[in-house]
This record gives sequence, structure tokens and C-alpha cells, in this order.
Amino acid sequence: MIGLSTITFDLDGARIFRNRNDELKNRQGDRRISRTATLDGGVLIADLGYADGDRKLTVVELDATEAAVTFAKYIVENFSLINATTEDGAYEVAPENYSIDNGNLTISLLVNRKISE
Repeated sequence: MIGLSTITFDLDGARIFRNRNDELKNRQGDRRISRTATLDGGVLIADLGYADGDRKLTVVELDATEAAVTFAKYIVENFSLINATTEDGAYEVAPENYSIDNGNLTISLLVNRKISE
């Protein structure tokens, strides 16, 4: 389950998506690591740690209603940052895009920062 809401009050700015099929897909993360080959045949690995801001959340609503699609369109077109809550925390996110495929709604969210512990 993923809840989306605007940061400032908006009567039409909140919705809960059941998102049952993509719960585990949103549980991912990467470290900021780069590897560079050196002239002596070795490598240099630079590890700059983990940042929640490197994550991307995906909301999928199967057989989406017209209201869900209207909400996604409204959020993407009108807000640069919104709040998203998932099983593993609350995040400030940027709504990147939304799409409809065979009646299924997909919303992509880029995490800006984690706002919960």
C-alpha cells in the first residue's frame, strides 16, 4: 500500500493505492559506488555511501478507475514535490510521470529524501 498526498492542504491531493503487486519492487536501494581501472591492472573503488535520494518508487494500480487516473494526472502536472508513505517509511518525492497501459496505471516517483525514522 502506498499513500500519496500533497505537502500543502489540497482537497483533491490525497489518495491511497493498494499496489499489492509492486510492494517488493519498491524495497530496493543502491550504494553510490564507482569503479575505475588503474594503469597497474588493478581498480580503484570509491564508495560514497547510501542515500535514500537515489531511490525510485513505483505505484501500480491494476484496472485503474477514472478517479485514480485523474489524480495521477493532477499530481504530475501541478506539484513538484509530494509526500509518499510506504511500509518502510515516509518520503518526500517528485512525481516524475504517469502512464496507462491496458487499463493499468503506473506512477513513477523520484525520492528526494526520507522524512521518517
